[in-house]
This record gives sequence, C-alpha cells and structure tokens, in this order.
Amino acid sequence: MCDAEVAAVLLNRCTAQPMDNEEPAYLGILREGNLSFKHEIGFVALRDLPDPEACRTESIIFPDGSRALRMSAMKGESGWTRWTAMQPLH
Repeated sequence: MCDAEVAAVLLNRCTAQPMDNEEPAYLGILREGNLSFKHEIGFVALRDLPDPEACRTESIIFPDGSRALRMSAMKGESGWTRWTAMQPLH
C-alpha cells in the first residue's frame, strides 16, 4: 500500500473543508501520522483560453512518488470530489 492510499482514506474521513485557508487543518492529520508530503494547488484547463469548464486541483505528493488528488469545478458550487490515490509513476 502506498502513502497516498493511506492518506486518501484518512482525508475522506475528515469533515469536508475548503482549501481556502493558507494551511488547511486537514493537513495536520497527515503530519500527526508522521507522513512527509508536499501540498500543491492548481488547475486544469485549455492553455491560454478562458475556460468556464476549468477545474481546480489539490494534490498531496509523497516521497514514494504516490499522490492523493481531488478536484472541483472552478466556478461550481458542488464542492470537491473525494480524495483518490494515484500510484507512483516510476
């Protein structure tokens, strides 16, 4: 089991929180478990074109190369997807 699988289970058990805070409280759960990680926020859209269908992304990257990832519509009110684990790409 990779680090992202463990993290996704833990994060999905947390109360859903927006990523609007500079340091989201749910990242503390991972730190309490002594998991090392890098937190990134970004978006997915067509390059150089305004895209109302763009998605925000939140990714937590672990030293083993795995990631926990969730997405949200840029202007949507539906909130975030559940966290999902991505296996290392190497």
